[in-house]
Amino acid sequence: MKNNSIQILALFLVSSFISCSQNSATAEIQEEALKVEKTQVKKSQPHQYGGWFCPDNLNGFPAVDISNWKSVPVVNGRLATREETQNGTSLIFVDLEQYPEAKPLDIEMPKLARFYNAHSKKEELVIVIQAINVSNDSVVGFRYLNGGNGSANFSAVRILSDEEIESISSSRFVSFNLNINATQTEIWKVLTQPEYAFILQPIFDEGNTLGVKWVASTKVNYKYVNGGEITSEFAESLFGNQYIQIDYKAEDKNYVEKFLLLEDEETNITELKIACGPYKDDFNQQKEILEKWAQKVKELSEAG
Repeated sequence: MKNNSIQILALFLVSSFISCSQNSATAEIQEEALKVEKTQVKKSQPHQYGGWFCPDNLNGFPAVDISNWKSVPVVNGRLATREETQNGTSLIFVDLEQYPEAKPLDIEMPKLARFYNAHSKKEELVIVIQAINVSNDSVVGFRYLNGGNGSANFSAVRILSDEEIESISSSRFVSFNLNINATQTEIWKVLTQPEYAFILQPIFDEGNTLGVKWVASTKVNYKYVNGGEITSEFAESLFGNQYIQIDYKAEDKNYVEKFLLLEDEETNITELKIACGPYKDDFNQQKEILEKWAQKVKELSEAG
């Protein structure tokens, strides 16, 4: 996202995801925000700290199993330092020269909350890791359980009670990385083009229960048969990184598949990052399936 202003980012928020998958990307958003804010203060315009959406930031904010949500790093009782917004501890760096009255809200982090995501078209569990007041506006920064991060007005999230948290059943995400000796373009063909779908299908659908129609109903050559109905699909290049996110909703759960490609252009080695779930009793089975599927993607991609 280098050299992109917050105004440009805001346009992407209307219809698409914002890529924050590089290690310094969240900080870059904030650096750009500070540049814009210097002008905005003079014009008495509002801050730009709330309202970004970075579900692909699997580097800085990987998926978190529900049983581990309390263990994520946070900053309490003060505003975050610039370093803490770059190492996965926090999200929003506030320049006190520009906003001298900014302060943290009197809330102990982390907090488990629900947030309606207009992009995935479903209410999601998020971990609130930052809450601040800036320009008399209350803003929260949060991480999605399935990976990535975002921010919103405090009123847009609903903090869960202890009783609500206890009622959430245990579940886990399959999350791992795989280096592939191929370019993003070569891997993208295997991930998305229909001719590869039927090579990959037997790995996750041994009994051929899906038939052939599933290929036309999704943007990726993978499908979890118990995922539910698709609510949102995204499969495009974002600021140089290919990213796929498929969101599903069933009566009793939300399910998501995330596939991110990070290419080293000097070596042509691409890291495939995968985060899928949450799974319950079938976690081990799905982990084995996804690992076999990813190895086959690697084999096909490296074969050219």
